[in-house]
Amino acid sequence: TMKRYAIILVLLTLLAVAVRAQAPKRYSVESAIRFIDMARAAEQGKMPAEADWQSLFSTQGYHAFFSIRTDWKEWQDNIRKAFILVFDPAHRAEVDSIAMSPMAADAPFENYFTVNFYQIRQRLDSIEHFLHNSDFDRLMDQAYSRARQFLPAGARSLKLPDIPLYYLAFDPESRAMGGAVFFDINQVSEDGVQGFVNTAAHELHHHYMDMIWDKRYPKDSDDPALTALVYNQMEGTADLISKPDMPVTKLGLYGPEIVKMYNDDYAASPAVLSRLDSLTCGYVSGTVSAKDFEAAAECAHFGGHTTGDYMVFLIRDQLGLQAAVDCFCDIPAFVRRYNEAAAKAGTYVFSDTFVQYIDKICKEMQGA
Repeated sequence: TMKRYAIILVLLTLLAVAVRAQAPKRYSVESAIRFIDMARAAEQGKMPAEADWQSLFSTQGYHAFFSIRTDWKEWQDNIRKAFILVFDPAHRAEVDSIAMSPMAADAPFENYFTVNFYQIRQRLDSIEHFLHNSDFDRLMDQAYSRARQFLPAGARSLKLPDIPLYYLAFDPESRAMGGAVFFDINQVSEDGVQGFVNTAAHELHHHYMDMIWDKRYPKDSDDPALTALVYNQMEGTADLISKPDMPVTKLGLYGPEIVKMYNDDYAASPAVLSRLDSLTCGYVSGTVSAKDFEAAAECAHFGGHTTGDYMVFLIRDQLGLQAAVDCFCDIPAFVRRYNEAAAKAGTYVFSDTFVQYIDKICKEMQGA
């Protein structure tokens, strides 16, 4: 159903939003440390009072995150409910039942918080050690360096302003949004140090894209076909850093049902790209209305992670990593490289009409 798909989309995409978060320093672990302190107190029988929640949510990371989101109240409620379920012994049987069941596509969103906090409870020592003993400046230098390796040669010398980085506890995702990056401490712990560097590099790569894009395309466009290609290239290229193999055998804390759905969607990418082509050609010929053409923007499944991985990984596997990276933010070149790789692999190739249409849109954005 659309509802199930929407839930998964929310869980698995890492999309940038326009609002800018403010932060006084390069990174902050304040929210994560406060969360762990509350968890330690709860383990000793002292559940948080309302003042403790207010104090937690006013820490830098949570404050920045909630100031970006219009649905901040739902997030706060989910964090509160999951914390009480996990750390109050009265709910132990209920929480064990939720945590031992693989996360399925139709699970309530709040369950993802519950499972995540359940794992945090098991890992309090290692997470606390990570927060207090990691050289975050060094790790972030590594992440910036790794992100630059996946930029076109001409863009590698770009100086990205320091992005505020926040560590907190919510659902098992990292997010680049509002000019900041938010890391979930359990995901960071789960992935290990190199996994963390790759995750951070993935998110920073999105910020590099913003910078390169603004230089290349002074004018904006809300063209639906272009939108799909942008999301596909954005996530596909960043996934070269943090998820280089498809199909995946593991997807964070998500259960086998979601892993299968994700892999099945990846395998179905040729049909998705054919629909993108068909809608665009129909719009060009006048047989598809502007309203119906809007559906083309949906041809970036899982926010671009599956369809985009298919396109970018195909270029990498058929033409080499450099070919996949060099066309980053050059959408006409991306389409042509994809076609070259697809022809070589014997999979779906975009029509000439589609290629020409994307060329036209991008020239307009360049002011040509």
